[in-house]
Amino acid sequence: MKHSFSGSSAWVTGASSGLGAEFARQLAPEVACLILTARRKERLCELACEIERKQPKVRVIVAPADLTAPDDIEKVIDQLAAERIEVDLLVNNAGIGDFGLFYHADPARLSRMLDLNVKAFTLLLWWLLPGMIRRAKGCIINVGSIAGLRPVPFYAAYAASKAYVHSLTHGLAWELAGSGVTLTQVSPASVATEFFERAARCPGDRERIGGPPFLWTTAEEVVRCSLAAARRGKPQVTPGFLPSLCASIFSVVPISLLGRVYRAALSKKWKRGGELAQERMWAEKQRDGRPL
Repeated sequence: MKHSFSGSSAWVTGASSGLGAEFARQLAPEVACLILTARRKERLCELACEIERKQPKVRVIVAPADLTAPDDIEKVIDQLAAERIEVDLLVNNAGIGDFGLFYHADPARLSRMLDLNVKAFTLLLWWLLPGMIRRAKGCIINVGSIAGLRPVPFYAAYAASKAYVHSLTHGLAWELAGSGVTLTQVSPASVATEFFERAARCPGDRERIGGPPFLWTTAEEVVRCSLAAARRGKPQVTPGFLPSLCASIFSVVPISLLGRVYRAALSKKWKRGGELAQERMWAEKQRDGRPL
């Protein structure tokens, strides 16, 4: 099934920066109405002004919301209903990451990541799909990650949240076959946005978490490939030739083999430089402050 976004209404979440802002910029020449959602209202207003200057025909609605709060999602839904705006395209992009050892994670940070990457992601679909099904017209772009294709150490919880995105997207795509509504999962590799700065727990992490150079793509390329795939109703895309090749290989490697590689590489961590003793000391210090 093919889609045209001409004259449609598009809702982009996480639109204050990175991929979300780029989705808004590339959709603006085509759509009739653009709804921008993120927590940072000032950033959204700046983006709206930029788009309106370049594309005066498009209607831009700034709808700030903290998507981890279900009430905020409902407020935006109610606002769109009051203005009789029917969303034809949802770019379900909002999400955050967390890099580091799982048991070193801040529980509040973990909770917020799961609330945004899983709970809010799901509620947006639940709110919008009935209208799309009723009109027999709709397109959803779910922004996942190459990390969601297989378990990833040091990104364990984040990768698990994106595995949820991967599974739900494909399950719903099969449910909705023939309905006129399509879902496209985008699984980018490393993209030059604020994501890695926010995922890092300390400045030194930023140099370690992006992956090798061949996995990097630009936000412009990711969005261009994503929109092209969505127009064709393609269920999944990994933008970039080399990232796509790596994703294809990564997704078919048996978990048992992948586990052997990870264990061989990471077991050395516990054997060198007294790191095992340091981790045990850290765990001992944390014991009294955490439930067992």
